[in-house]
Amino acid sequence: MLDILLLAVVQGLTEFLPVSSSGHLVLLQHLLGSREGDLFLDVILHVGTLGSVVLVYRREVGRLLRCDRPALTYVLALAVGTLPAVAVGLLFKDAIESAFASPAFAAVGLLVTGGFLLSTRAARAGEDLPEPWSPRAVPLKKALLIGCAQALAICPGISRSGATITTSLWMGLGRAEAARFSFLLSVPAIGGALVLHLLSGDLDTRTGPLGLALGALVAMAVGLLAIRWTALAVVRQHFWKFAFYVIAVGLATLVVLWLAPESAVTPTGPAG
Repeated sequence: MLDILLLAVVQGLTEFLPVSSSGHLVLLQHLLGSREGDLFLDVILHVGTLGSVVLVYRREVGRLLRCDRPALTYVLALAVGTLPAVAVGLLFKDAIESAFASPAFAAVGLLVTGGFLLSTRAARAGEDLPEPWSPRAVPLKKALLIGCAQALAICPGISRSGATITTSLWMGLGRAEAARFSFLLSVPAIGGALVLHLLSGDLDTRTGPLGLALGALVAMAVGLLAIRWTALAVVRQHFWKFAFYVIAVGLATLVVLWLAPESAVTPTGPAG
């Protein structure tokens, strides 16, 4: 049960903190051994983190469900932002899987994430709308560019939230709106990944119902904290400080691989 809790905590934290969930979760599964390759557990943990997005942004989700013109134009921007990741995932599936076989590739990805985060110090964010929030559509060209950043994050080591929030800030979105759009954009991204997992049909699990339920709840609870922490860091202009962590991990991984290549871990799994 302890290994499930560890996986849930790591999933909840790294799905929304700008540190790349893929490398963390796969590495932990490899170290634990007993849960490596438990696809259905991965699905359930992602359900938990998806729930945390819906809970944190429940007012925004409720507003979008009104399906009036402002809501529909905002949803259209989210749809446009999702398209690049779908295209990259379908067209470059084999190349992406090969990238996950290289821990050095993931380490370089972490360094790229660090570069993204550091760049936000120079980004000139726009003004945020006054509360209560009402949907103001992100221009489709900007949504597409933010979506391209999300597609890049399919590569191991590149953080989805780090890439999308950074690009949103450079596109002139307000800081609160940059975090909001990024996390709402994760709903179709995570939802689509869940659908693909389910359609794969490989839902065998060594985890009992209690473990699955506990894992989902812990992932959701930790995800709630991670989302709020990240959004607060963006608004208070501390987002770039996460760069120190990912750069340190990336450099440490490259040093370990150079000194002891036989200790390399071969990750396989989805990016985040």
